[in-house]
Amino acid sequence: MEMPMLPIDIVLVRHGQSEGNKANKASRRGDNQFFTPDFRDKHSRDFRLTDKGVEQAKAAGKWLKTNVPMPLDRAYVSDYIRAKETAAYLDLPNACWRVEFHLRERDMALMDNCPEDEKAKLFSLEKEQHERDPFLSYPAGGGESIALLCLRLKAGMITHWARECPDKRIIAVCHGHVMRVIQLEFEDLGHDDFIRLDKSEKPNEAIRNCQILWYTRRDPKTQKLHPHLVAVRSVCPLNTTTGLTEDSGWQEIVRNRYSNEDLLNEVSKYPRHIS
Repeated sequence: MEMPMLPIDIVLVRHGQSEGNKANKASRRGDNQFFTPDFRDKHSRDFRLTDKGVEQAKAAGKWLKTNVPMPLDRAYVSDYIRAKETAAYLDLPNACWRVEFHLRERDMALMDNCPEDEKAKLFSLEKEQHERDPFLSYPAGGGESIALLCLRLKAGMITHWARECPDKRIIAVCHGHVMRVIQLEFEDLGHDDFIRLDKSEKPNEAIRNCQILWYTRRDPKTQKLHPHLVAVRSVCPLNTTTGLTEDSGWQEIVRNRYSNEDLLNEVSKYPRHIS
């Protein structure tokens, strides 16, 4: 039995700056002015875009319409409000959006919509666990680890795309952690790769607001269609500091494979405390 193929093109777009992004960024600087009682009474699902978020979404739509052949065959969007608002402002031609709760952001449980100083006070154990291993740790109150988010997306959306869309070109508007997890799956990355990317300060490895990750089975040089994804292009349509577009260009996807020696070299990075 042949394994199902992923779509020919998969374009992932993170939502624009949301109310939560702005509030959390300020809170990390010690400024909790946005965490009013009314704001804290909201679940993060309900966050709208800020003015900057709307500007980012419009810039992303302009880049997509200029660089990606339109129309696309299918359009998916997370059921979170900021993702829906971003999708609308992309203003893609003939868009008919499928709202998918499987594309929702990572469940942060009790840590959802909570200022930084309160997280540090109430959830110190979870913070220590996260610092020890951000891939396996769970948010306070349960929620989803990154590993569990991988399982949710692979069993849900990625399986759906392989089953329903192998001959199609699709777009999905979703969230930062969702895109990172899909990246791990599509590029055959793993636990240590997530930790490396999570800490990386390289612009082409960031997933900023309205970042675009475009995956393709069609070789960008030869146009040959392959049975697996062969290239990825990472684009920040609007760097809000410089006002410029940052485009990595097409990068070949090189999948990780290890020899016995490679595995031992990897193991040697971890000190053994008991012989």
